[in-house]
Amino acid sequence: MNDFAGMEELLQDFLQESSEMLSDVDSKLLSLEQSPNDSGLLNDIFRGFHTIKGGAGFLNATELVTLCHLTENIFDRLRNGQMHVTAEIMDAILAATSEIRHMFSALSQGVQPNSAPADLTAALQAVLDGQPVPQAKTLAPPPPSTPVTPSAPAASGPDWSALFQALTGSPEAPASPAADPAVSAAPPLASAVPQETPAPPAAVEIDEARLKASAYGRRASDVPGNNVPSGGRREDAAVKENTIRVDTDRLDQVLNLSGEIGLTKNRLTQLRTDILLGAADANTLRALDEAVNQLDMLVVNLQNSVMKTRMQPIGRLFKKFPRLARDLARQLGKEVELVLSGEETEIDKTMIEDLNDPLVHLIRNAVDHGVEDPAQRSAAGKPVRSTVQLQARQIGDHINITIADDGKGMSPETIRSKAIEKGLISPEVASSLDDNQCLELIFLPGFSTKDQISSVSGRGVGMDVVKTNIKKLNGTVSIHSEPGKGTELTISLPLTLAILPVLLVRLGDQSFAVPLSMVREIISIQQENLQHVGGKANIVLRGEVLPLVSLAHMIGWEESGASEVGVLMHVENHSFILSVDGFDGHDDVVIKSMDTFRPKGVAGVTMSSDGEIVLILDIKELLGIAPTNG
Repeated sequence: MNDFAGMEELLQDFLQESSEMLSDVDSKLLSLEQSPNDSGLLNDIFRGFHTIKGGAGFLNATELVTLCHLTENIFDRLRNGQMHVTAEIMDAILAATSEIRHMFSALSQGVQPNSAPADLTAALQAVLDGQPVPQAKTLAPPPPSTPVTPSAPAASGPDWSALFQALTGSPEAPASPAADPAVSAAPPLASAVPQETPAPPAAVEIDEARLKASAYGRRASDVPGNNVPSGGRREDAAVKENTIRVDTDRLDQVLNLSGEIGLTKNRLTQLRTDILLGAADANTLRALDEAVNQLDMLVVNLQNSVMKTRMQPIGRLFKKFPRLARDLARQLGKEVELVLSGEETEIDKTMIEDLNDPLVHLIRNAVDHGVEDPAQRSAAGKPVRSTVQLQARQIGDHINITIADDGKGMSPETIRSKAIEKGLISPEVASSLDDNQCLELIFLPGFSTKDQISSVSGRGVGMDVVKTNIKKLNGTVSIHSEPGKGTELTISLPLTLAILPVLLVRLGDQSFAVPLSMVREIISIQQENLQHVGGKANIVLRGEVLPLVSLAHMIGWEESGASEVGVLMHVENHSFILSVDGFDGHDDVVIKSMDTFRPKGVAGVTMSSDGEIVLILDIKELLGIAPTNG
């Protein structure tokens, strides 16, 4: 039964505002640990807790009020100089903020939260009484969970005729060659690196469940995939946030543009009436042309304005991670400072949520594997406190997110040797890799430089998940590392997932779209310049031998003849020439996902300006490039 019948709107407002306020409190708590004498920070934190407590009291959330009041008393004593900030006191306070988030989760389900765990209230009371703070109950590390990835596409290529019939509702297939079920996809451009199912990580003492909870802002038992006893409490399912806050100036701009489009529509309606009545003079046609151009400009501006309402500062995501880094460093006995920059950089709201898991993996890796413990840093002449930097910045139409540490770095030779030792690549393949390609091997499933894979992180399973998830966002991951100096990983993402710049290519009478970000140039294919190596066609372009790949062959269509035009494309680390029958220009298209079914090699669908259905091709999938082959 809903305990808040008739108060849903008030409850949602409280949860949204209080969640943001608590995130701000968490951030300031970490700053307070570094500057324990900052009275301004203490007062801000005290006010935040007091505001949350007041709202909870209005909703009669008694247990939440009790926990807030107990924690608030600690801040009061810290403000008055009756006690001083220590790491143990901060552990108890941060545990309280995690429990408050758990209570928020219960409230979001329309039920009153249960009382806080006894060990937490005991720890908070011990702080108030000036007694040694008892250790929180240790949670056993959960069994390793399999990363959630999209369902694997069918082994064979799609039935394109049936696909077009399903999309258009037409009993007839497009005027193109029939699909050949015997042909599925073009062979990979490079030999795929053998992949193995990652071995389960060995049990370690690091409290994985509690660290996951820090990242998600919830108790460990509430995090998806954590098999932790809930002590009789209901586990809340993770639900993606489906609301967004938009600046009123942006909404005003959308409203103004909508009004101008309405006026232009009225003008076009009048001109249409005039033309139907026989007005075809030069002035009428000129007025029609001006009105259409005006409408085109207004629609583009409206589209851009609406897209901006989806953009949110990435700082909303970044502010979760200092807590994660702090908790992990405490458990590992390291001193780590996570430095954030570029929090004001805006990115599509839907991508912010999907970035959480990859960034959690990367920050764990930086703290667990990247930076050394204090003794090793002192011996190397480095400051005892290590620095991990998390930075975001916009470069053109992409967002770059960088995670850099000043730790021990990675040796390409060590990675090469470990990959051979684990049977992930052959010695022959390994000998042909340069240093950068060796570093890319950490993205292979099952790769680790340790004999035992940590359950917190490991440059194996975790890094494989990172690259797979970033690929789902149409992004890329690059790595740079210097032994003894540190490691830097850079994630490059499009600004938004909703609109994609594409090149429209043609096979027969049917158009297809390929992402413009993969296109380097359009070239003319001269048959006399083709070279055949091992039965496969290649073209020498500016001294580089590039394979020629037929789009018709990739999707299983019969080739109508020798193509005279091609597209120089760069996918992952591979360059090749894609041969097509022709081009229909380029455009910025709105992607419509195919939720119920997604044939292999199809990323989505859109519609051309003349109303034709256009499939957006997933070139990486059609080529058969393994996502971890980087």
